[in-house]
Amino acid sequence: MDELTGVIVVNKREGITSTKVVERIRRLLKVKKAGHLGTLDPMATGVLPIAVGRATKLSEVFMEQPKEYVGRIKLGILTDTYDREGKVIEEKPVPELTKERIEEVLEKFKGDIWQIPPMYSAKRYKGKRLYQLAREGKEVERKPKKVHIYDIKLIDYQPPYLKIYTKVGKGVYIRTLAKDIGEELGTVGTLWDLTRTSAAGFTTDQMVSLEELKEMELEERRKLVIPLSECLKELPTLKVMGRLKWWITVGNAVVVTPQELGKESLEEGEYVRILNEDNEFIALGVIKRSPDGRWLCHPQKVLYTS
Repeated sequence: MDELTGVIVVNKREGITSTKVVERIRRLLKVKKAGHLGTLDPMATGVLPIAVGRATKLSEVFMEQPKEYVGRIKLGILTDTYDREGKVIEEKPVPELTKERIEEVLEKFKGDIWQIPPMYSAKRYKGKRLYQLAREGKEVERKPKKVHIYDIKLIDYQPPYLKIYTKVGKGVYIRTLAKDIGEELGTVGTLWDLTRTSAAGFTTDQMVSLEELKEMELEERRKLVIPLSECLKELPTLKVMGRLKWWITVGNAVVVTPQELGKESLEEGEYVRILNEDNEFIALGVIKRSPDGRWLCHPQKVLYTS
């Protein structure tokens, strides 16, 4: 298990793409495999977790974790990108708004909502990225997608700027949220700035900037990679050793009980961290019900074989 594997949490600055950050991390840590765990637009700042080594195999699971943001919406203008980097396409007066009225509107966005992806996004349409079509001056119909907002709160309102906190599920576009909030308030709105404070289970306390990394020796940088055993701790954990460890790492399921996983009950499709006797994260399991009613833990992603 000598390959560098884990997650490094970058404090992304404004003006750089998430892809460029991944390239820099690959060079700075001297690793072959790296990938971000949820993109941040160039304008956005804050928590950008980068998986390295075998941790990239778990990207999908990491990205299913909630994300938290603090952002400012400028009311009264709308751009084609829904953020301040775009071209203004509409201006509208901002009505008199009370704190109570704003909070009432924000409440409507809690829970499951439908969002239409912006044209300036990486979604594909007939093999092309939407932003490529947008740059060609084309607009295509996009299907609304159901997404989840866990929480949304008003932090401050200094007209025309509205500052909010939000905790969201996978696939939420904060730019689209800003636009939709503006419309609900009887005007238009554009995302003016955005900071991500949490993603994939990582927070601002764990961040390091690219500039700080450049000043360090390679060994120091590599020490900042959070090992997989310290990741996804909100998932139930199954400890295996000996023959059972071998059995799982060659792709076989094992019978489990809720008690073994420290839970009162289990759900079909639930993820499980599978650790060996040295607390190393060796596989990601998924819970399934057998025909005879027993719970089985199937290894979905094997990270290390015995």
